Amino acid sequence: MLFEYDAFIFRQRADGGGPLLALFNAPAGQVATWTDVDRLGPNNKLGPQREPKKSRISSIKRFFADDPNNTIPTAIVIGMKNIAIDNQGSMGKLSFEWTEGQAKPGLVIDGQHRLRGLASASEDTLVPIVAILEATDLEMAFQFLVINNKSAKVPPDHLRALALNYPQEQLEDRLRTARLSLNPNLGSVGVLDEDEESPFKGMVDWPNNAAEARIVAPSAIESMASEVKLLGFGELEDLDSVNAFLIAMWSVIKVEWPDLFVKNSKLMSKVGLICMTQFVCATVKTWARNPRLRDQVDPGDPEKVKSVTKDVLSTLDRLFFDAEWSSTSYDTRAGRDQVMTDLEALSFNVANSEPWYEGLKVIDRNWLQVHLSGEGGAVPPLEAD
Repeated sequence: MLFEYDAFIFRQRADGGGPLLALFNAPAGQVATWTDVDRLGPNNKLGPQREPKKSRISSIKRFFADDPNNTIPTAIVIGMKNIAIDNQGSMGKLSFEWTEGQAKPGLVIDGQHRLRGLASASEDTLVPIVAILEATDLEMAFQFLVINNKSAKVPPDHLRALALNYPQEQLEDRLRTARLSLNPNLGSVGVLDEDEESPFKGMVDWPNNAAEARIVAPSAIESMASEVKLLGFGELEDLDSVNAFLIAMWSVIKVEWPDLFVKNSKLMSKVGLICMTQFVCATVKTWARNPRLRDQVDPGDPEKVKSVTKDVLSTLDRLFFDAEWSSTSYDTRAGRDQVMTDLEALSFNVANSEPWYEGLKVIDRNWLQVHLSGEGGAVPPLEAD
């Protein structure tokens, strides 16, 4: 199949040195067919790219769907070989033939997620491209390292200062489609409170929400995001992937235990939110180390996060968060450790068909006696203090 693209062809350096570059656009689905992504791995130690994160690809697809004005004008960078160049001055035409089974003429140096996200939104979406023509493998690896180590995030204060010059509501609406927020609590708190897919939408305890809806402490969400980052997976290096992980995980919990997403629920307390997040994260990490379970774990894939979370819930009992607890506050390091120890014991009990409350220290024994007697079950003896 013959591919032809009109391009602006130039050398960036004033002295005329450096590689020949071409600037053009092409349908994302078409570009995806004639490009490869050379990934670093045990059998390919020279490949610069990492495995793609499904959460980032999905976020780009969603970004395009959320607002008809949303675009991503940033160009992807591709190394290209064996390209015919017909140029008259700076304007010219790139052409090449490629058929299935042949080596692909293009290698994505930067922007694999943008390319796949745009193609996922629509194969006809145009993607801006800067091509390095006849680039060597060394040049492509060099460009990847430079691009990924020279970028810097814009400070939040700069974003807020810039926003003062625009109608705030209009700008907030557009930024929300990109899972960004100008709220002082930038990051996971704003996203999980405002995103349409978030199980915590409108539930954060801050002035944006109605008083009766303020259930979730902002500091709890910040701690939950920290727990996810501490997993140490490359798929969770960026905030969007962390937020996607939390949304996927807690969406399953809300479906399975909807009656616990209310004010004064222990699950919605800071301790409950942090410990439940930590417990699921610990399972993800344990499975990732187990060769038999490793294929089921992909922190960058929301569907696999949901699957792991559902498996975790099958070994727990929601009564743990509905019960009275022995202390009024476990919001300390020692207290959270005690809750985590009980969650592990609870999971063991349920998995082995033992009474769910067996050996739990957090559950108030008087409450448990009343609860079990009401169910007609055996009443365990009170333990001595």
